Amino acid sequence: MGNYKGIHPGAFIFDLDGTLIDSGLDIALSANFTRVHFGLPDLPVSTVLGFVGDGVVKLLDRTLGHDVRSGQTGAAGLPVSEEMQAEGMAVFADHYGRHLLDNTTLYPGVLDTLARYQRIPQHLATNKPRGFTDLVLSGLHLEGAFRKVVCGDETPARKPDPAHLKVTLEGLDVEPGEVVVVGDSPNDVLAAKAFGAVSVACTFGLVLPGLLKSANPDFTIDSMSELAGLFPSR
Repeated sequence: MGNYKGIHPGAFIFDLDGTLIDSGLDIALSANFTRVHFGLPDLPVSTVLGFVGDGVVKLLDRTLGHDVRSGQTGAAGLPVSEEMQAEGMAVFADHYGRHLLDNTTLYPGVLDTLARYQRIPQHLATNKPRGFTDLVLSGLHLEGAFRKVVCGDETPARKPDPAHLKVTLEGLDVEPGEVVVVGDSPNDVLAAKAFGAVSVACTFGLVLPGLLKSANPDFTIDSMSELAGLFPSR
């Protein structure tokens, strides 16, 4: 964890999956349900979680394209046609939409952290589609917690593109250097760097800590409650 260096946040932008919510198991179960639909065997949850972070389309492309015999995915894995991708999206969306709160919970310290910084504008920038995001926020009683929520299907450029962050902050007069981006993925760190914001990486999320740290975040935290030791609440 880094040391506080006098940064007074003008705004926070939080990621959702792997940052505020522990949603990996429900995502993996729905991805595996989609594989079984096509007659493919289940994958270990850890394998599926390695495919998370770039939106549902890429998640399914990687999940359906993973060849268990060779351990390869992508070009070296199984072919995924446009028809299979479209059908897979429909199967995944139906299953995940009905099961996205079966095992998903807030990480410890999230509610206390959001309350601590309630006087500072808090935003949500997630690559998760709007329909799923609204269901999760409502189910976990987080609706209304954020000044603005921008989902992966609402912006032409998603994280790691800094345009996602820019859209999230529209209408707020704040300098990039006063913005704190909190996330568990290299995409969050890279978006923050490209935008000129401060990046805080959550090692407790869905991405392996080593991969996350290789993106060189400004700070790392091992629990959400550690955010309080980095930035004042005004």
